[in-house]
This record gives sequence, C-alpha cells and structure tokens, in this order.
Amino acid sequence: MMARSSMEAGPSSEISPTMDQCHSSSLQRKKRRLHADQRAQLTYQKIAAERKAEKEKRQLEREKRQKVLEEYTSIKQRMNKALLKKNKRGQPNLNAQIEVLLEKIEKRMQKS
Repeated sequence: MMARSSMEAGPSSEISPTMDQCHSSSLQRKKRRLHADQRAQLTYQKIAAERKAEKEKRQLEREKRQKVLEEYTSIKQRMNKALLKKNKRGQPNLNAQIEVLLEKIEKRMQKS
C-alpha cells in the first residue's frame, strides 16, 4: 500500500522543467484550437440566429398579408352579396345598394 501511494505521488512530483514547458506549450496549442472551435461555433450560432429571425420575420409578413387578403375578400363578398340582392319580382334591391354605398362613404370619411 505504501509503495503504491509513493508511486502515485512520485511521477507527478518528478516532472522535469523541460517536460513541463513542452506540456504547457501543447496545452496552449490545444487552447488556441479550442478557441478557434469556439469562434466557429459562435459564428455558426450567430448565423443560425439571424436565419431564424429572418424566417420568423417572413412568417409574420406572410401572416399579415394573408390576414389583409382575407379581410379584403370577406368585405368584397359581403358587398357583392348585398349588391346582388333581388326582391320578389327579381328587381335589384336598391336599399341594399344604398347601404353598401353608405358604408364606402363612411370608410372614406374615417380614413381622412
């Protein structure tokens, strides 16, 4: 038992200064290599984050355009339905047409 503990402590305490310098220089090279890897990883993460942000931005723009288009089509359909209304005799319903025109005028007044 005693011999083992002295052997374990022995090699670590008997490192020569030249071995220590060689070992430290290899550690420095490893550190530099790790830093380069870390830099590469950071640049990759930065690029990935930029791509993700651009993708989210495109998705938001697409959703916004789709919402505006759906709103436009629903208004258009409602207006067309009101304009195509007919009475019992098949004549156009003027009251519905006047309501459509009134809505258009009110929208213009709100915008300006």
